[in-house]
Amino acid sequence: MSWRVYSDPLQHALIAAAVSAPLVSSAGPGVLATATVAAVAIDVDHAVAARSLKVDALTSLDTRPRTHSLLAATTAGAITGVVAGPAHGWAVFSGLVSHLLHDAGDQAAPTPMLWPVRPARQLGRRWQLAATAALLAGSVVVSRATASASSRAGNGDAGTSPPRTG
Repeated sequence: MSWRVYSDPLQHALIAAAVSAPLVSSAGPGVLATATVAAVAIDVDHAVAARSLKVDALTSLDTRPRTHSLLAATTAGAITGVVAGPAHGWAVFSGLVSHLLHDAGDQAAPTPMLWPVRPARQLGRRWQLAATAALLAGSVVVSRATASASSRAGNGDAGTSPPRTG
């Protein structure tokens, strides 16, 4: 086994944290935990699919499990967004998608990113880097949107109240 197999969870966590970092300014540092936990926890599906915790079994699957898909990431992000708010929903989505992109960028088992529409395949590192940069940009947009929304909520009706005198 190579060092890459054993460092994979750390790689996923670091990429997810980097992608979700812009959210910290509007939602606090908890979004980093949300993104990194999602990005690492998704690999439990390998143990379920392999019916084993042995590294050889986990890394010798013909394809990565179907939960390594945009459908699963979107579903998990939407549920989290409803429960914990939009910043945490985006953190889960972007953490999971950054994981999928990292997996789809390597030479290992194909990743079913577009399941059930398309079969599993690898995208390569260029696609991984470009799409990961897009996730980072998405985090900036979500951070600004959530900051604006919370700013408006904090001001209440300040714009419609009569001015104070005296």
